[in-house]
Amino acid sequence: MLGKRILNVWKNYISSQFLVTLFIFFLTWAAGGFTGLRFAFLNALAAGVCEAIPNFGPIISGAISVILALVFGSSKLDLANWQFALVIAGCCILIQLLQNWLISPLIIGKKMDLNPIIIFIGMLVFSALFGFWGMILAVPIMASCKEAMKYSEEKKAAENPDILQK
Repeated sequence: MLGKRILNVWKNYISSQFLVTLFIFFLTWAAGGFTGLRFAFLNALAAGVCEAIPNFGPIISGAISVILALVFGSSKLDLANWQFALVIAGCCILIQLLQNWLISPLIIGKKMDLNPIIIFIGMLVFSALFGFWGMILAVPIMASCKEAMKYSEEKKAAENPDILQK
């Protein structure tokens, strides 16, 4: 019973991460297409893949976007390449703000049933203790622990119904 619940937590984590990745892909593709960034689709694929890397992924994908803008310029906007690179950098920042403040809390927070502050603190602690992998696995491990504690409390209440009356 507990194993199924924890497996469900991990499934929810993976599916929520996939949904966030899809949002980032589509937002990046739309921004690139709207502004005339060359290779917008490939850039969006890279942004989606990089989204799986906590904290550093957005920096990597943003750098790729800015480099593309500097090298190739825009096919739609009449701007110098360096100006277009600033526009693209602004788009990347805006997409990340949307992801951090709206998309991730709505999707991951609801699916994992964890407070965003707890998630942030947990990621800091896990990354300090276990490095990169700790940062990646912090949320599903914390949610699994929460589910195990919830299961334990439900089991105690079922075995000892007098606890509920006190």
